[in-house]
This record gives sequence, structure tokens and C-alpha cells, in this order.
Amino acid sequence: MMKNQIDDQMTENFKFASNILKARVALSQIFNLSYQYNPRDLIYQHDKVKLYHYQPKVKKPHNKPLLVVFATVNRPEVLDLFPEHSFIGNLLQSGLDVYLLDWGYPDQDDKHIGIDLYVNRYLHHCIQFLREYTKLESIDLLGICQGGLLCLLYSLLHQHIHKLVLISCPIDFHTCDNMISHLFRRLDVDSLIKTFGNISGLWLTNFFISLRPFELVGKKYLKFIDNLASSEKTQNFLQVEKWLYDTPDQTAQSFSELIKDFYQENKLIKGRYQLGGRYLKLSDLNIPVLNIMAKTDEIIPVSASRCLKKYVEPNLYHQRYFQSGHIGIYISDKVGKLMPKAIADWLLL
Repeated sequence: MMKNQIDDQMTENFKFASNILKARVALSQIFNLSYQYNPRDLIYQHDKVKLYHYQPKVKKPHNKPLLVVFATVNRPEVLDLFPEHSFIGNLLQSGLDVYLLDWGYPDQDDKHIGIDLYVNRYLHHCIQFLREYTKLESIDLLGICQGGLLCLLYSLLHQHIHKLVLISCPIDFHTCDNMISHLFRRLDVDSLIKTFGNISGLWLTNFFISLRPFELVGKKYLKFIDNLASSEKTQNFLQVEKWLYDTPDQTAQSFSELIKDFYQENKLIKGRYQLGGRYLKLSDLNIPVLNIMAKTDEIIPVSASRCLKKYVEPNLYHQRYFQSGHIGIYISDKVGKLMPKAIADWLLL
């Protein structure tokens, strides 16, 4: 009996070692993968910033264009990572006319680009072009994570946004459960910028992974090994890994401003944040807002976003919660369908 148990254990050890080897081989192919997109056209470019128009999936899409703005910290490909059931694909299927802003990959020549330039040059020029392109006075705007913050700032400064959708948008940076804020408040950003200039995207990725090492390193890869027999699950995992490590650098100026003005001093909530020569007040937001939050988001906790309700007129403010995390909200099968439909239903009201 003892010999049989030893033999069984040796067999299991051999299978596990064999699967680890297969997993290493599979992971080595990540950077050979290419992104697949729903059909789209590049319609505008300013420096490294690009504007794409997705081909509609319905005969008569909603006449009001929807501009989607992702964070500068990651690539927007996660919104269209699996075209047959992607966030953007489902927006298109719901009848929306979708445009996507791509911030590109900043280099050291862009180290001077701060939040003002992101908002009042690049985002503004894309929106101005889109208004001329569609011959409409106003557009709908959807901002995600830090991209949501940029869209919120833009909407406080400019008057041609029809409706604003925010997803996992940081607003109050000093809530008790904001783990990242507690860490960034102690960061000597000046020394970091002086040493490195632009902030490495890989450094930021590893920083976020270090916040949940068991889940994002140990547990994740063990599950990957268990699913190696499924080619579909393996390919999906590899696509997400490719996206996870495809991280643009952050310009020295914008990163410094984000840390100091928001994470450390929380100026927007205090009414002390200045942009474009004006102090911005959240209470001045006078357009319909749909504020979406992921219940288990540890990067942007619910508490950091829902405070917006206190500043916006009740007849203009709407909010929705989805049972998901910071990234799962875009790629999970269930939420990936529910959220785009909720957004479309609200925009089409």
C-alpha cells in the first residue's frame, strides 16, 4: 500500500513538473501574440495620440458619438481584447457609435507633458475634431480609471459634453480603504523623477502586482497550469498577460502632478485644484453623469468614486455597481455584457 502511494505521488509530481514546463513554453510566446480588434479606422492623430472610429454593428447607430478614454497607465486594448465578446464590441452591438482615444507610448521627449496638456491639448483637440467630423455640437464621453479623471476635469472646463460616463474613476484620494493612496502619500516623487525621468510602465505594473502577490502571482499561475488542456483558456490567459505587461511609461510631469496634487494633497475634493487657469469645483458639473464602480476594486475602491454623488445635482447623477474587480469588469463574461448594456440604455434615454 505504501509503495502504491509513493508511486502515485511520484506520478503527480511528474505531471506537475511537466505542466510547469509546458506553461513556461506557452508564456514565452506572449510577446509574439498580436492584438485583434473589432474593425476600426484611424481618423485623427496629434503627436503620439490617435483617435479611432469603430465600424458600427447596427444599421443606424445612435447619432451621438461616444468617445472612450482609457487611462494613460495601461493600454486600451483590454476593452477589445477578445473582439467576439469585448466591452467595445458589446457597446457597438448595443447601437452606439464608438470612438477610442489611444494615448500612445510616451518617451523622454514627452517628459514635460502634464495633466493640462493631456486635457486641454490632446483630449480637447480630439473632441474638437470629433465634433467637426460628426457635425455635432456635443458628444458623449466615457472615461475609465485615471482616464475618467481626465474626462471629469475636461467636463468641468468645457461645455460641449452631452453626457459623461465614468468607470472606476478616482475622485477622493484620501478614503480610508485606499491602499495605493496610503503608499503614494509617502512617495518622494521628486527624487524618483530626478533619478529616472519618465516612470517605467513595467515598474508600475510590478508595483500593482506587489499589492496582491498571492492572487496575481501564485494563484493566477497555478490556475493557468490547471487549464493548460483548454486551448481557449490558455490563449485567453496569454492575451491578458500580454496586455498586462504592455504598459506605456508615464511622463515625468503628469506622474509628478498626479501624485502630488491628487494622491498626496487631494486638491480636487478640497476645491484647490487648478487647471487651465481656473480652480475646478465638482459642484460646477452640470451635465448628466453615470458613475460606475466595481465592488471588489482594490486599485480604485468604491469609496474613492461614489463621493461624486455629494457634489452633483440629484437629477443629473446616476450610479451603478457591478460585482467585479478593476480589470475583470471589462473581460468577465457576465459583467462584460451587463455593463455595456447598462451604459447604452442610459445614453439612449
